[in-house]
Amino acid sequence: MRVAILADIHGNLPACEAVLEDIARVAPDYIVAAGDLALRGAHPRETVELLFDRCHALIMGNTDCYLAGNYLGGAYRERDHWKTELLQWSRDQLGEAWLKRLGSMPFSTRYSPRRGQDLFVCHANPRNLEDSLDPTLDENTVRRYFQNLDAAAVAFGHLHFPYRRRVGRLLIADVASAGIPRDGDLRPAYGVFTFTPRGWRVQIRRVRYPVRKATQALTARRVPGGPLLIHKLVEARYRHHKALMEAARRHSGLPPPGPVLRPPPGSNLPHRPTPIELPAVDPAALRSADSEEGAPLPIDEEPLPLAVAQDLDG
Repeated sequence: MRVAILADIHGNLPACEAVLEDIARVAPDYIVAAGDLALRGAHPRETVELLFDRCHALIMGNTDCYLAGNYLGGAYRERDHWKTELLQWSRDQLGEAWLKRLGSMPFSTRYSPRRGQDLFVCHANPRNLEDSLDPTLDENTVRRYFQNLDAAAVAFGHLHFPYRRRVGRLLIADVASAGIPRDGDLRPAYGVFTFTPRGWRVQIRRVRYPVRKATQALTARRVPGGPLLIHKLVEARYRHHKALMEAARRHSGLPPPGPVLRPPPGSNLPHRPTPIELPAVDPAALRSADSEEGAPLPIDEEPLPLAVAQDLDG
């Protein structure tokens, strides 16, 4: 059994189209959209229509709840003026029929290739729609989210930061984001879970897409908060980038960044800085999502070369 899971598309139609095109080449048995389908992008309706047409299952994300009128006590409250305008604009684009369908999506879904080997899919975590499973969380905190969960693997999104982790015998993986990546790589990410005789394995795939087309649409369609949304899209990283990167590397089996090693006196070898010496990323210098071929990153075998950061805008 093979299950492709894309999450946090956020109305980014060009990215969504590119991801679904790559999924078609993978030819999984099932395709799941794991929440946050429409809000924050220039094409909420078109993106939702495409996902409902192509996916076997679609589950609820926190921003889908916001669109349906349930704020969950979260970030999109009435006092946030531009966010209120963005919500209303997106609702107008979607129309009542699609808003009802978004509001009726289930919290989770699961796939059972064999007894006791379920793959559980949710948006943020198995308990709610808003708590992010940050890779910096300690083991005891993470375990509490999975108590009494009958599953062998869990796929989720919300954090916009792909990584995998073992919690006891349970494999968990953040497969996001297919619309607004925040791990220093502009290319959308999605996950492919494959059941093998040894259990579930997960692969993160990255695909290229026309980023400029997405940013231009935010301006052309006069999306409320457009300049900030464009900044988030091209910044592609969070504030606590270094902490997230180090934690993700640790969970994926990579060593943490080491000390700065300089050549001995008199050496003519050029000094190449280690990751901890690198300056903050200039968005203009980030890897272009529309200039490189997408490539699979099997993080169960070759851990993701993550360079990430986040302020939790899922």
